[in-house]
Amino acid sequence: MRIFQRFEVWLLLIVGGIAIWWSFQTAPNPAENSPGAEISADSPLQLRRCTLERDFGNARLDLEVRYKNASPRPLSMQPPDVRLVNAAGKDVPPFILPVERPPSIEAQTTGDVRLRFWLEKGDLAGPLTLEIRGQKLEVKKDKALDLEKLENAKPKVWTSADWTP
Repeated sequence: MRIFQRFEVWLLLIVGGIAIWWSFQTAPNPAENSPGAEISADSPLQLRRCTLERDFGNARLDLEVRYKNASPRPLSMQPPDVRLVNAAGKDVPPFILPVERPPSIEAQTTGDVRLRFWLEKGDLAGPLTLEIRGQKLEVKKDKALDLEKLENAKPKVWTSADWTP
């Protein structure tokens, strides 16, 4: 073929090759920025944020936690591996939306996940503890929180287990 004898074709091939090489060099590495990327942390289970949104007599609690899954298998963040326990020792039910898949953390990685629970008024009277495969994390201290004092449908955010209004 005589097409490769033309100067414009060679110029186009060289410029295209440089453009492809440059795009691979400047593209972000998804392994560095993904929630499953390895991080150095002292505790395998850390609380990042608690968001409580009152829904009349109940409340939805969104917990943002970082967990290091040292297991050789992926962890689906749902019962029985993941539990939120109230002061009476009973499990608080998860808040499940049919269109949302439960979060998961790949094997041998650390990831940030959002866990959702459906609280009743009595669950806020004492402490709340998150348990993930034997690791325990205090989510709410023993001090009672009056659900009636919170504004309906207005989220309240805490970054620690001390939930002072």
